[in-house]
Amino acid sequence: MSKDWDVIVIGAGVWGLSCAYACAKRGQSVAVFEAGKIGQGASGGIVGAMAPHAPDGWNDKKQFQFEALDSAESFWAEVDAASNLQSGYGRIGRLIPITTERDRELAEERRELAKTVFLGKYKWNVLEDHPMLPSTTTPFGLVQDEITARIYPAKATTSLAVACQKLGVEIVEHRRVTGLDDHLVYGVWGEARADTIILAAGTEGFALLDYHLGCNTGVGVKGQAALLDHNLGDVPQIYANGVYIIPHIGGVTTVGATSEKTWGQPYEIDEKLDVVLGKAYDLIPALQEADVIQRWAGLRPKSRRRHPMLGPVPEINGVFSAMGAYTIGFGIAHKVGEVLADFAGGGSYDLPRNFTVDWQME
Repeated sequence: MSKDWDVIVIGAGVWGLSCAYACAKRGQSVAVFEAGKIGQGASGGIVGAMAPHAPDGWNDKKQFQFEALDSAESFWAEVDAASNLQSGYGRIGRLIPITTERDRELAEERRELAKTVFLGKYKWNVLEDHPMLPSTTTPFGLVQDEITARIYPAKATTSLAVACQKLGVEIVEHRRVTGLDDHLVYGVWGEARADTIILAAGTEGFALLDYHLGCNTGVGVKGQAALLDHNLGDVPQIYANGVYIIPHIGGVTTVGATSEKTWGQPYEIDEKLDVVLGKAYDLIPALQEADVIQRWAGLRPKSRRRHPMLGPVPEINGVFSAMGAYTIGFGIAHKVGEVLADFAGGGSYDLPRNFTVDWQME
């Protein structure tokens, strides 16, 4: 059977491009088929919080994410150097107000646990106050974790796409894949073959999995966010009352995001974003005077059991899943790429069990 490439990746979001990049670095010929444009989905967004799991109840899932966050800085530096663009990556840390006495006790327990599970590299500090936040919002102090980073999703996706192309990856926009078979993808444009097919198509990719696995494998959860013309300076991001406030490169600030399980139009902006902005204004009143540069809405791909779906797709040869990025997509993207490159090279990876496709189907 003839083939067109060693690897075909479906989807040019951050997971698909990370897989393409990792495979190309290992010398494989790679094509990326994107139904629309590069970064069209959640990867073209404006939030970009890359935060860890809490250090208590440590397990292999949390370890996987920690290893990804720990190595993200070097990965994005490499990508930006290759593309000569800016991803907006920065390990700036995160502030979380403590609002109850019990949460204060828990924060202090986590501070001690972090000394071990974060390998002495990053602290989970407990502070009494911070100049960014009014004391009324931090009645029991606040947490400052040092591992959290920020990235500008749309810029990072563009940087990674250019870095892929410089490695010889062919990115084909407006090529929607409507079906999969053994080592094969097809659509109205025809068909293409490869030793390895990697499905990383975000919310649209769930329909392709549904057909083969016989169940609903995931949904899109809508998020809305706003980009403000306000320079917070060289400060940590804030997570409070369900809202992220993130200082980005270029002297702008993102406020987000909603988490909507039911919605009408996926890209429609409505009053739910105004609620999020109102919470941000309460935390940092100066933001209220800033112009809103951009309002963004999109769908984040959430698998049926929330965790990522990585690795072989049962009963279809040569097809692997990189689905279910949801809220941790950028934080673990490059590690997902390495995992799928291992599979594409004929190997395997000792994944956390609840990150596998089989576990999702149980």
